Amino acid sequence: MPEWPVALDIDFAAVRQNLFSASHGAISDWRSFPWHRDRENRVQAHKAHSSQAIAIDVFGTLKMSTDRDRILDAIARQVGVPPGGPWSINLEWTDGDRLLRELRPTQVDALAVGSKAALIIECKFTETGGKCNQTAASRTGKPQCNGSYSDQINPGNGVRSRCTLTGKGIRYWDYIPKLFDLDPTAEYAPCPFAGDAYQWMRNAVLAAAIGKHRNLHAAAVAAFADHPNFPTARKAKLGLFDARLGGGQAAITPISYQEIIEIARQVGLDQQLWTDLSEWVGEKITRVSSQQPESAVATR
Repeated sequence: MPEWPVALDIDFAAVRQNLFSASHGAISDWRSFPWHRDRENRVQAHKAHSSQAIAIDVFGTLKMSTDRDRILDAIARQVGVPPGGPWSINLEWTDGDRLLRELRPTQVDALAVGSKAALIIECKFTETGGKCNQTAASRTGKPQCNGSYSDQINPGNGVRSRCTLTGKGIRYWDYIPKLFDLDPTAEYAPCPFAGDAYQWMRNAVLAAAIGKHRNLHAAAVAAFADHPNFPTARKAKLGLFDARLGGGQAAITPISYQEIIEIARQVGLDQQLWTDLSEWVGEKITRVSSQQPESAVATR
């Protein structure tokens, strides 16, 4: 992620007001925290539909809770990796080891690491998944990719490759063939990771890379607000996540915020905390869905 200058005009009172109170302690330095920003570099976490805010509501509270190990063990079982604490949670985690050799390392909304497994968690509220930008016009005025996984020359740098990202040294296709049962020497038109599938692929590949690097089982998880007006929720309900693993399984396991909180209520000891968080998140989802009845707002 880019190194934003420290913003002196952030209304932290408004940000705190939009975050569940028990999550506040998860942010050690409010000024240096990597807040999601719009194109004008304005922090967005004070807005009701901020996906970062609702992620902090849930995972920040979980990070600070004494129930953390119990709850993450239960979530691990649900997404198919072995439980085992102690668990830690990092909000807005970036791969400092640059395992995928990305030009700008993927920033994970939340990374949960236990003694046996790691969960790479992408959080969605009203927005859709991210798309690859290589097919958009570049500084040369031409796209760097023709939209297919096929032998081509990137007009921006003159490098020949089937994937322009591979041509830039990015290691997605080091993991994709085994994960998704795709032949790296074949050609695919359109690219199998066009549209939303691109972001889910990146998370699945990063999970594989982290699992290998740390000798842990790893899973990519999509945490989403469950409401029929929100696109990620609709996809999850219909089983329409774009990227699929080789056996047909979704590359990323969807689990709603409501499910996470219900798990917390079932296995946690602090019942009042999870009841209060359930009401907070439920009210926020209801309010935002009524304000955005037909559209998805891409506020990070």
